[in-house]
Amino acid sequence: MKKKIIVLGLGNFGGNLALKLTEDGHEVFGVDSNPSRVDMIQNKINHALGLDASDESCINYLPIDDCDLVVIAIGENIGASVTTTALIKKHYNGRIIVRSLSTLHKTILEAMHITEIIEPEAEYAHELSNRIMVRGAIKSMELHGEYEIVEVNIPKKLIGLTLADVDVKKKYKVHIVTVIKQTERKNYLGSAYFDKEVHGILHSVYQFTEDDLLLVFGKKDNIDQFIEESS
Repeated sequence: MKKKIIVLGLGNFGGNLALKLTEDGHEVFGVDSNPSRVDMIQNKINHALGLDASDESCINYLPIDDCDLVVIAIGENIGASVTTTALIKKHYNGRIIVRSLSTLHKTILEAMHITEIIEPEAEYAHELSNRIMVRGAIKSMELHGEYEIVEVNIPKKLIGLTLADVDVKKKYKVHIVTVIKQTERKNYLGSAYFDKEVHGILHSVYQFTEDDLLLVFGKKDNIDQFIEESS
């Protein structure tokens, strides 16, 4: 379902988030007080606005009454982020996601009853740790307890085999949830990139190919063993 989303703060994180949400088909309102950031993104998202969201008079220029989500992605100034969060909470009763910049900032946001707090640097550090520790890991999602879902490059020994041939649940105590197919495409600058699409539910006759990415569920040590012994 396509949504109307306001992204406040168009730095590295907020700008890339606004671009990705636009690519996914959502209507995005990107907001930043820095004119150069607005200029850089204005032709790439639906709406780019040069406003200071920590100024209450500027809130009236945002489609706050009929948006589905507000993301506060301010990344340099805790004070500006807290003030902006307070103003958004005052004028908006919907879903709010706020980027945390420090432990103190997170504590303040929790005191303001913000329930969705993201820490992109910490999340990236976790993913980078898995890329270092789990051979072939690309992305990961840490679940409650000891389990994770990890996106990995397909091990060479699996190419050409079917899911029935690979008894990973019994041997490694992991589960191949699905595969992500990669198709090479060209962007508007002519540069190559890979478009990813989830294959869906895997059946026993599915045959793995060299361009597959695997989505694997299990404990990190077991996933690592599976990748090491299958490469």
